[in-house]
Amino acid sequence: MQRLQVHVSSKSALFLLPDPVTCFSAARYHQTQIFRLAKDSSAVLLDWITSGRKSLGEDWAFSRYFSVNEVWIDDQRIARDATLLEERDDQGPLTPRTLAETLAPYSCYATVIMYGELVENTCRNLAAAYSAITVFKQHAPPALLWSLSPMCDGKGCIVRVAAKETEDVKNWLGKALVDLEGVLGVDVFRRTFS
Repeated sequence: MQRLQVHVSSKSALFLLPDPVTCFSAARYHQTQIFRLAKDSSAVLLDWITSGRKSLGEDWAFSRYFSVNEVWIDDQRIARDATLLEERDDQGPLTPRTLAETLAPYSCYATVIMYGELVENTCRNLAAAYSAITVFKQHAPPALLWSLSPMCDGKGCIVRVAAKETEDVKNWLGKALVDLEGVLGVDVFRRTFS
């Protein structure tokens, strides 16, 4: 089990932009991450997972993946995101499906939690793009899906992305978060999303 607790001081920022978790066959992964931010701080927190080592035939072949992310502003929790992926023994009256069948056709899922003055413009741009999306009935799932949940009266948002390929998620994040290039610096931003 991995536990991470971070305190972000007043007028500070945290950008947690790791590579995606890629579990090997039969792996059990559990992480809890708690972020305590001052009201005038900023944060971008990326948590993402791939289906596994596809080149070795491991597609959603791990035993269990459990990830919890909590964000607190002073003493108020503003976000709690939990992801539990595991094979289910009892599926009730439904036809039994493997984890791979349940998550198909996507092989990468990402969650980005953003808050603070440094990301308000990014959240506004994403909200505008999201409100412009038109939904039509489709005969096949799209290569990439995304959703946006605003929070804290526009001071933050949660973005969720799923795609058939990890590189598609990475490229989409690079375009969606491009406003952060000026905050992070060109080198760090491109190393993360290129």
